[in-house]
Amino acid sequence: MRYINSVICVFIVLPILLSLGCSSTGRKTTETKFDPKAAEKSRPFLSNYYGVRLGSVSNSTPCSMQKTETDWKLWVHAANSCIQKQDWSMLEKIGAEMTSLQVDSPWGPYFLGVASAERGEMLRAHWMFDLTEKKAGGSVGLVRYEKARILEITEGVPAAVSEMKQAVQVDPSLLPALLWLAQVHHRDRFYSDAEKYYRSVIALKSDEYSALVGLGDLMIENKNGNEAVELLARAISIKPEVAEIRAKLAIVYENLMKEPGKALQTLRELRVAFEKGRARGKVSFDVGAKIKQIEQTLKTESLNGQAREREPAATRAKGG
Repeated sequence: MRYINSVICVFIVLPILLSLGCSSTGRKTTETKFDPKAAEKSRPFLSNYYGVRLGSVSNSTPCSMQKTETDWKLWVHAANSCIQKQDWSMLEKIGAEMTSLQVDSPWGPYFLGVASAERGEMLRAHWMFDLTEKKAGGSVGLVRYEKARILEITEGVPAAVSEMKQAVQVDPSLLPALLWLAQVHHRDRFYSDAEKYYRSVIALKSDEYSALVGLGDLMIENKNGNEAVELLARAISIKPEVAEIRAKLAIVYENLMKEPGKALQTLRELRVAFEKGRARGKVSFDVGAKIKQIEQTLKTESLNGQAREREPAATRAKGG
């Protein structure tokens, strides 16, 4: 099962954390001696630019072969465009050309590994990712992430967890790996670990929708209404069209916060969004019926309050 739904590779500026480590093929881990000279040669290719599978980004470089003299950064942009298009054949060609033209760069074998994995050639993908780390002169968090994804497919989620943890140890800024770990631990009810990883994701990217919703669900489990409201409201501001989150926020207002008025307002806004076609998806209850229920509850409470105010003072004192 995949928890990182996006298979789009973007090119973003991030510092890379390189350190000596272990190279793994499948579950077998062997000690690897990396060449310090390789690390120094690859540094210009890694110190400022780091490609990660995170999401879509504007990229004007087409998925096509570049001119031989083209700067290596544009080659990476072109490779990322191929991943966006899921054009694995062209990605293979670009990766092979990068490997030939930029001998000291780890990006060529990396993209060859991605293309191989997407075509189901897992053994070749492992070879390419091993070569990526050898060219980098040390463990690369992104490679650990890719290997974990292969293990997820070939052996299942439990086999991938250890490799994914290595990925974030090598590179604590590797957001897709952190989100994957958060969702896996959440699914398996290891709530403390899931919360830690969700918060790490949000610290890196405050508007990461999946992390906001996931952590919001955890706060509901913990009966922390205040933070659940904050997180779900932030998620709604990012994707206001998702009906389920609006409905969930209304239930939090009603049950955890004991604020039926805010729950009613949220549900009325959801009903209008449905009517105007601005909301999609299903909710677990009838919105109209729920609105009537809360309206009746508020009306009854209001009438009871008015009746109580009309009671003689002595009667109210006697009644408590």
